[in-house]
Amino acid sequence: MYKPIFSIVGVIIVINLLVTVLGIDEVIFNAVMKFAVSFTVGITGNNFYRRHALKRIREMSESNISDVELLKNEIQLQGGTSWKGALGSFVLVGISLLIVMTMLKFVPSINQVTELELDSNIESEIIQVLEGNILALENENMDEYMSKVYTHAEQTTFAEIKKMLSDIFEDFDLAYELRDFEFLSISEQEVKVRVTQITTLVEGENFRDNESIFIHTLKPQKEEWKFFDSEVESIKYLAEDQSLVSNAETIPNYSSYIPTLKAPSMFDFFIEDKIDVNNDGILETISFRGGAIGGSSYLNENVEIVVEFDGLEITPLTLSAENAPILYFYDINQDGWMEIFFETGARIIGTEMYEFTPDGLAKVTTLNGSVEKFTPYEIITSEYNYVFDKSLIVNPWIVPV
Repeated sequence: MYKPIFSIVGVIIVINLLVTVLGIDEVIFNAVMKFAVSFTVGITGNNFYRRHALKRIREMSESNISDVELLKNEIQLQGGTSWKGALGSFVLVGISLLIVMTMLKFVPSINQVTELELDSNIESEIIQVLEGNILALENENMDEYMSKVYTHAEQTTFAEIKKMLSDIFEDFDLAYELRDFEFLSISEQEVKVRVTQITTLVEGENFRDNESIFIHTLKPQKEEWKFFDSEVESIKYLAEDQSLVSNAETIPNYSSYIPTLKAPSMFDFFIEDKIDVNNDGILETISFRGGAIGGSSYLNENVEIVVEFDGLEITPLTLSAENAPILYFYDINQDGWMEIFFETGARIIGTEMYEFTPDGLAKVTTLNGSVEKFTPYEIITSEYNYVFDKSLIVNPWIVPV
């Protein structure tokens, strides 16, 4: 039964060729084709075999064999399974698959968009989103900017961005410039792009012009590209003549990196780090140390925090700790000065908060629980969710633990 096999294989090859040229979805087509072939062969297979068998019997009956028994024997010999035919059919199917795969790889589609063209289209769309959001910032158009921010089921991040923008629009008039778009990864589900942004002050006070490098992650939502996440890779501050400060160090990204000093033990430790605590482009020296064991092995009353501003040493802040303490630095009220959070250790579940004043470090409050997350105007601890205003007044909101 070679003719039906050749016919089916030929039809499959022709249809695959049409599908490839027209750019039809291969997965859907293959599922439909598999069903169609199985259905057709299942319905007509027996009839094909019956017609083939009757034809062969008629041909043999019309031959020169006159003996009926001899004719029956010959018919039986001609029937049965042909192993050569079965093997040949498998070979034929394999050849047809090879032909189809070759067509899929080398035959161009009249509707096909190449990967290079797709990436180019996505890059163009992303640049339009970035430039559109910069224009929204300059025009202080909150709704336009927020329309390009990815909305999660949890709206905390969305609210944080809106609050931050509201404060910026209230305090400053800024100009923005984007440079050096570098696409780190591109797919239809996610794009990562590194962008250099120049931000300069047009009107307002206490803002330093800067050149920042951002890594933006964008994802599609409601058929539009939206900001899913943004990371500050580095910041360089500009001098008054807009040239880069020659001796300025690159400031770490404090929006995603929280400077932390963890004591290895409760007694006899010394840790030192450099942190830009007042956002002036100069790194201050922070010393965190604990004295040797004193009268009680359960409490260290000689833990000190020392901050040096360009050679000027603030009077050390002396604290007590139970178990190995931790220091966190974070600008909770977004005024440019970091606050210090002193977690007293694993045995005492509490975190003391200090701010910089003209007289040195002053205590603001004590938070219940250990720190779990910092965001602008908000701290989540193991026991509460604390929300701050600009003057560092705190309101605790109880959250399930």
